[in-house]
Amino acid sequence: MYKGTNKTALFSQNLIGDAMLHLLEDRPYAGISVSDLCKEADVSRQTFYSLFGSKENVIAYTIKNSCCFIPADSDCSCRSARFNLFCRHYSKFILEHRHLLELLVRNGMMHFIYDEQYSSLMDCGHFFRGVTGDSRIFLVDFITSGMNSIAKNYVLTGCHDDEERLTGLMCRLFGGLYFTHSFGDTSAD
Repeated sequence: MYKGTNKTALFSQNLIGDAMLHLLEDRPYAGISVSDLCKEADVSRQTFYSLFGSKENVIAYTIKNSCCFIPADSDCSCRSARFNLFCRHYSKFILEHRHLLELLVRNGMMHFIYDEQYSSLMDCGHFFRGVTGDSRIFLVDFITSGMNSIAKNYVLTGCHDDEERLTGLMCRLFGGLYFTHSFGDTSAD
């Protein structure tokens, strides 16, 4: 996949990414051919293959450039003491990207978001600073998997939750609050 800085190539990549999203509105991912993408984006097959090489790379590029939650360096929300802010920001992200998330869920492609978010959070130096090695791998995988499951189920349940409900749910899930009571033990209710 092209990762250079040529403005014409970057413009063409955006055209192809937009074409993919437009085509996903009307048909499943499996029903979209490279020819369909080239025609919709008004680019040649040679341009497509030199920029992407595959349809999967178009999805990965689109997610990386328009639909991947990455906390800003100045955002202290991903420090463990302020994880509730991280959950709030991800709730906003879900609501803002609802339509794209619906397209990805409908086409069984949420793994593309997982892959990009996992890589981005692993590389994010301020995301749980001080957690390294295997512990970091497991932590980032757990959080990324949870984030994507929440986004997917938000779509599957009809996109009814608001920011407050999503934030509270994430804080309880990631905080382990559902495990504070023993299963079957009603005395703690």
